[in-house]
Amino acid sequence: MDFTRKLRNSGLYQFWLMTAVLVSLLAGVFAYFCITSQHYTNTHFENLQASIELNINRRLQSEVVDAAHFIDARYHGAEQVIMTRSQHEVLEAVEVMNSLYQQYHNKMPEAQLKTLLLNALRGVRFFNGRGYLFIADQTGKSLLSPLQPELENSSILDLKDDQGTYFVRRILQVGRSQGGRGYVRYRWYSPADQSAMREKIAFIARFEPFNWLVGTGDYVSKIKEDLQQEVVDYLTSIQFGNDGYISVIERNGKVIAGKGLNRFVGLQLSRLDSGGDRDRIAGLLSKVETEGFIRTDWYQVNGQTVDNQLVYVRPLPVWDWILVAGVYTDPSLKLLQEQRQVIREHQEESNITLLVLFVLVLFIAFLLVRYYSRGLRIVFSDFQANLDQKNITLSENARSLEISRRIVDAAHEGIMITDADNRIIQINDSFTRITGYLFDDVKGKNPSILRSSAHDFTFYQEMWSALDKEGEWHGEVWNVRKNGTVYPQALSITCYRNQQGEIENYIGTFTDISQRKAFEEQLEHLAQSDSLTDLPNRRSLSSRLQHELSVLKRHPERQIGVIFMDLDFFKQINDTYGHGIGDQVLIVIARRLRDTVRAIDMVSRVGGDEFVILLGNQSGDMKETAVQLSERILAAVSEPLSVAGESLLLTASLGIALAPADTDDDTRLMEYADLALYQAKQEGRNNFRTFAQWMAGEQPH
Repeated sequence: MDFTRKLRNSGLYQFWLMTAVLVSLLAGVFAYFCITSQHYTNTHFENLQASIELNINRRLQSEVVDAAHFIDARYHGAEQVIMTRSQHEVLEAVEVMNSLYQQYHNKMPEAQLKTLLLNALRGVRFFNGRGYLFIADQTGKSLLSPLQPELENSSILDLKDDQGTYFVRRILQVGRSQGGRGYVRYRWYSPADQSAMREKIAFIARFEPFNWLVGTGDYVSKIKEDLQQEVVDYLTSIQFGNDGYISVIERNGKVIAGKGLNRFVGLQLSRLDSGGDRDRIAGLLSKVETEGFIRTDWYQVNGQTVDNQLVYVRPLPVWDWILVAGVYTDPSLKLLQEQRQVIREHQEESNITLLVLFVLVLFIAFLLVRYYSRGLRIVFSDFQANLDQKNITLSENARSLEISRRIVDAAHEGIMITDADNRIIQINDSFTRITGYLFDDVKGKNPSILRSSAHDFTFYQEMWSALDKEGEWHGEVWNVRKNGTVYPQALSITCYRNQQGEIENYIGTFTDISQRKAFEEQLEHLAQSDSLTDLPNRRSLSSRLQHELSVLKRHPERQIGVIFMDLDFFKQINDTYGHGIGDQVLIVIARRLRDTVRAIDMVSRVGGDEFVILLGNQSGDMKETAVQLSERILAAVSEPLSVAGESLLLTASLGIALAPADTDDDTRLMEYADLALYQAKQEGRNNFRTFAQWMAGEQPH
């Protein structure tokens, strides 16, 4: 009530407090939108600029790499240029010779025609004036040698280069080949330098009418030098964007090409003016170690300098050149800057509009708060009343929960509660008493920590299926205590769902049924065993016999046997010494029988002094096994025994029946073994007999 009275007396305070909160919230929203919008715009433009600059760098790298590939291809294709051009010139010369031969071979003497042909080719030049045609015959005599006419009409068969190669002989081998055409690689003096030989490639073709060898070629080094100008022209023609170009500089500082370096082309670094230009080019050369981006002072396409420009460089070992690409500006950057300025102006206008809207909303909110603040006192009064009532309810619920907790802890059954994900959230004291686990041991864990290996996957699958369908499950399980011992439980699990049908908890209650299980096993043992000898009784024998006969139906090749045994004159022992001595005798005989039979055999007592030995199924001759076992049993029974100070000698009679040889019916099999026992007694006791069909016909009445 005091709280309600204070609320009624502080209406004005509430009004200003709510107004301040509202202003703060709106101001925060306004600032948030302004800052977020500005940050988003700046980030967006920075990413765009970085993307454009990345594309520029990639373009620089791509242009240099493409130019380098072109230069490498042209450089390494120099030999192919020689071969292609040489073949073209030789074949064209042979074609001219064939044309002249066809025109004049019937009009002039052969010697005059040969002179005509040689003179027609003497002045032919190509490969920038270096190339000429030479002719030799099949004996190695030179017929045409324009640069060394003194060798004409003399043998050049023994000419060799500085590596000892007799290249004329190779030429003759090509001429004598089936096609009469081919290439010869050798070394010879360059026209410009007679002091050293250089590698040369020549194409040879045979002129059939006179069996001459026509050839020409050029020096590989000269062709590569010729290609330099072609490459320079190609590089000079490259331009990307508005002002991107490629410069070529030799390692020693000589400028080869470059639109921004036109005034330096052909000049060595030492010939440049000291200071700016020399330092600029020398600075670039000092930074070039491997292919990649570097920053250096460089030149625009119009020759103007740019400080700290990002350029892409690539060394070319073939001519010891360095390719430089840079000062490439993309029009997108300028467009991006213009667009950024437009958006910045638009943002300023939007911020002004948002501020006006903010003031308007604040004014409307002020009026609304003022209007509704009067009703807040009533609302808070009702809230206080509800709060008091809820506190009373919570206190009652707390007392109820405490009582429930005490009931759970006092329960004899173990109780475990899990959440919807089957994680343990609560246990009681009986849970700890039965399992040995404290709450800290199992909190948040899956109940599977209690699981033993006694049940397979199908068992738990059926359990959860029943929980999903019926909401509960009851049964017996074998679980493991904390100390590792396995014990049986009577377990009940209930699935608790909320009003929406969603699972909230699983509640499990269980009891330890170890004592009950032990008692049941004891009762089962007593029901299946003879109380005096602890041997299986008639009930156990019947169950085992039926099982063995069912196995025979699935495995016809197997057999079993039944030996019916009866002690001879056992009634006289009971009459003479009493039933106590008789019981001791039966216990001793039972022990001897267990020690005599095989592990797969079963010894049972079916009444009085009657015992039945069931021989486990086997392949092979069961009759022989039964006979051998019967002999061992007679010997074991006949051994002297001492009971209560009395020394006794006993004998036994045995009857044997076999399945399926005699029958596959359990009742008849026992009857046939009894008939065989009767026959053994008739024949004097202390022996055994195997059942025969005639025994069934002579059964006494």
